[in-house]
Amino acid sequence: MIKVIEDLKSLFGHKRGLPFNVLFERFKDVLKNNTRALEIITDMGEKLSGDYLFDINYIKGAYSELTAAVKDSLQGFDMLTQNSYSQLHETFNRIDGQIRGALNGRIQSTDEMVIFYENIPWDKYPVVGGKNANLSELKNYLKLNVPEAFSVTTHAFDEFIKHNNLQESINAIDVNTAESKLKELQDSIINSEILPDLEIAIGKALEEIRKRCGGDCFLAVRSSAEEEDREFSFAGQFETVLNVPLEGGAVEEAYKKVIASLFSEKAVIYMKQLGYDISNFKMAVGCMVMVDAVSSGIIYSTNPHRDDAMIINATWGLGRSIVEGEVDADFYAVRKVLTPEIIDEKTGRKESMIINQKDGGTKKVKTPDAIRDKPCLSEEQVLELARLAMLTEKHFRGPQDIEWAIDKGGRISILQSRPLKVVETRDVIARSEATKQSLQSTEIASPPSRNDKVLMKDKGIAIQKGVAAGRVFILKQADELDRVPKAAVLVSKHDSSNFVKVMPYISAIVTDTGTPTSHMASLCREFRIPTIVNTGNATGILKHGQEITLYIDDDGKNVIYEGIIGELLEYADLTFRRMEDIYEFRKKRYILRYISPLNLVDPMMDSFTIEGCKTMHDILRFIHEKAVTELVEGARYGLKGRHPVKLDLPIPTGIVVIDIGGGLDIKPDKRNATYEEITSIPLRAIIKGMLHPGVWHSDPIPLKVGDFFTSMMRMDDIVSGSANFSSQHIAIASKEYLNMGLRFGYHFNLIDSYCSENQRNNHIYFRFAGGATDITKRSRRIQLIADILKEYGFSIKTKGDLIIARLANIGRDEMVNILDQLGRLIAYTRQMDALLHDDSAVKRYTENFLEENYKL
Repeated sequence: MIKVIEDLKSLFGHKRGLPFNVLFERFKDVLKNNTRALEIITDMGEKLSGDYLFDINYIKGAYSELTAAVKDSLQGFDMLTQNSYSQLHETFNRIDGQIRGALNGRIQSTDEMVIFYENIPWDKYPVVGGKNANLSELKNYLKLNVPEAFSVTTHAFDEFIKHNNLQESINAIDVNTAESKLKELQDSIINSEILPDLEIAIGKALEEIRKRCGGDCFLAVRSSAEEEDREFSFAGQFETVLNVPLEGGAVEEAYKKVIASLFSEKAVIYMKQLGYDISNFKMAVGCMVMVDAVSSGIIYSTNPHRDDAMIINATWGLGRSIVEGEVDADFYAVRKVLTPEIIDEKTGRKESMIINQKDGGTKKVKTPDAIRDKPCLSEEQVLELARLAMLTEKHFRGPQDIEWAIDKGGRISILQSRPLKVVETRDVIARSEATKQSLQSTEIASPPSRNDKVLMKDKGIAIQKGVAAGRVFILKQADELDRVPKAAVLVSKHDSSNFVKVMPYISAIVTDTGTPTSHMASLCREFRIPTIVNTGNATGILKHGQEITLYIDDDGKNVIYEGIIGELLEYADLTFRRMEDIYEFRKKRYILRYISPLNLVDPMMDSFTIEGCKTMHDILRFIHEKAVTELVEGARYGLKGRHPVKLDLPIPTGIVVIDIGGGLDIKPDKRNATYEEITSIPLRAIIKGMLHPGVWHSDPIPLKVGDFFTSMMRMDDIVSGSANFSSQHIAIASKEYLNMGLRFGYHFNLIDSYCSENQRNNHIYFRFAGGATDITKRSRRIQLIADILKEYGFSIKTKGDLIIARLANIGRDEMVNILDQLGRLIAYTRQMDALLHDDSAVKRYTENFLEENYKL
């Protein structure tokens, strides 16, 4: 019967027939090509880090070399696995197409005009825009509560512009276009016709939304431009239309208002500052079900002045009053630890609030006295928001500016997440060679003691550190912005994202109200304008036309002196444009998005699949891991004609070695070898560990009656389960490679290791199963082994009495030490299951092992 099963396995199970030396040579070819590809990726990452000047020819040349190396690796992988993973070629072709499209300036396109969030794949951001892409990731991958929504794509934008013959007017825009001309273009867009295909697509989407929310809902129609909420926030630059009725006409009108805002004066100025080609910029739009918010706000997942804490601002009703700096919002500082804790809080005077109107639109109302001065969040809600923010920051691998709302049922919805600019350190800034030449210091020390007259000290909230001086310009009306002179210090009652119009040439901003999480605050950080908000009465203390010097240190302490103090200006942060800020540089570096990030980290995760490969690095990682698996399984076959050599050791292991090249230093006709004659690096390290004084216990451990019967009952399981281990105690070894199967009593061990000078190629695969005792004790031994292996950095997967552990990318010396420990562990735990009568024994024996106390 067993023979029949074996024959079936040979037909449908592992592919046999390859001599092991052929398998091993193919494995080494895969490693060689993987190494070459990874070295190219590393080089590209260094070149594009900002330290070097380069051109598109470098990128094209480097990418050509990379694709050649990856193709060679794929070809070797196909031969090794006999085409078991042919779908990987489709993934490679898809990623390659994305990269070549970016290199040639082609944006990944689609014919779809509307896409629901759940159907947005991770790489569709050029189609749906940054805001939609980020939210769909939170909804689809983190399963956070993001309201029902769909995106009107950049393809729809292109077709709209084409249908209404607007491209010529758009092409005529440049940085000198008058505001009146921009207004004419916006009016043309607002008065244009929605093309029939788009009207149908929006109509179908609204019908679907109507079904999902039971017909009783409104929409928020928001901008989601190509690079919005990516490296730069575009905070407050584009239109948002809130509480739009679920009717085709209303949504279409809102859509046109939003895309028209792409050509507002402030948006054009902003894009100009960042080097964008305005005539080629595209706008997608997000249509999201409105939250009837009891409270709303903003989270900065990292405090720009303190990276171990986050900031939460909250107000009653909708959050627009916070982002526009119109309200004295509640403030919470939360420490970012495993269990977040509130470390500071302040309840603001929320004199007004913005609410949804019954028939659509919003209105600003006076906050009812009963709640005006009360906090709008409970402690539990603050901590839950903090947890969501930490999760989001971890997912996007960087600080986030998060917009949220809480409905009447207490349910938290995430409405936006975008990268947050935080205070940059000297090291980060110093990466630019150009910067290195001109930079003297970017750190702002505490204000030195002076005798100059202090007008304000430590008032408000510092947004951007720095030193600035100029004449005060008190802004009373929004339309006075055009009169703000160059080098002025803008002082205003409220903050506003419209201030972006003057940010390129003013010295500093000071406001009476405002929060660190407003649109304006984000913009000030991006433009590095020294800024203080929420001072209370700056417009009353500072005088129009008065000369002042403003000083904000790294900790946010601030002083405003009367007069221009030249000595302090020596501390001023140098304003410069870094290479990373140049659009063309970012465009080239963007290509790395498809090359260097590693998403397939843990082979034990369910997501470690071909479908999970998003980058070239992922493909290489997948190839390496599956190549190791193929070698582990294939090592049991194809050894015909090889002569086993018995190891003569002072302990009774019964191990025989099949040397496939450099594993033993013995004469050809010799059939035994001593420890000293082992030249295989991984085998020698394992045996050294097994021979370590005290770890090998020769005395049998008595089984209890129940365990004895269990061992008798498990005999059949063990025999039938050993089909892949028919050659127990065999070590297949070369100078740098080892595959060794062991069976001691009723348990099985498999160790596969490659230990070379190239750290990237090295790995350890460890599998352990079985035992003579009942399942409870066997499981305890698995827990003990897992606890010990975790100390050495292994990724672990356990099930019942089976453990699989993997470790990779470790230097040779460290590998040798870990293999030594593995040898000790194998010897130490041989009979240990019979001793694990309770859970406390697991901890005790684990601690003993780690302390090198090997007594049983």
